[in-house]
Amino acid sequence: MTGALAGIAAVAVPLVLLLSAAGQARRPARLAAALRAHGTLPRAATGPAAAAVIAAEALAGAGGAAALLLWADGPMRAASAAAAVLFGLYAGYGTYVARTRRGVPCGCAGGDTPMTGWVAGRAAALAALALAGALHGLPAGPAAFELTVTATAGLVFAVLLWTLPHAMTEERRPAG
Repeated sequence: MTGALAGIAAVAVPLVLLLSAAGQARRPARLAAALRAHGTLPRAATGPAAAAVIAAEALAGAGGAAALLLWADGPMRAASAAAAVLFGLYAGYGTYVARTRRGVPCGCAGGDTPMTGWVAGRAAALAALALAGALHGLPAGPAAFELTVTATAGLVFAVLLWTLPHAMTEERRPAG
């Protein structure tokens, strides 16, 4: 089971990171604005912090994607470990902000999803998935059928985790 989970992580984690980095690149000011709204950093530090986060996502995602395409176990473990640390930090930070600041934007992937426990939960799930990839590495000698199932499951996990916080956001519209 751990091997299948690590294979799923090898697909899902880099995909989520690359999608997030691409979303940030489309709207580069959104993360810095969200960090300002969170009130956890000095205003002057939000731009550099946002740039560092985007770079970390892009590097870990590209490293994981390259390792997957080359089927390189060591680099996949390293990229997965970096992603586990990054998502673990996101989970802790997201939990803190969701508990202390209501109604602030997440800043995730350049979108407008509010910072909620669902954002922190997604980050924790991705951290656990990435940790499984870091500890187990790529599956050894899988058959073509197993690779197809694993890749499909990885894509499904990525889509579900990507959409979870937004799907769980309840919009309140004025009665009219």
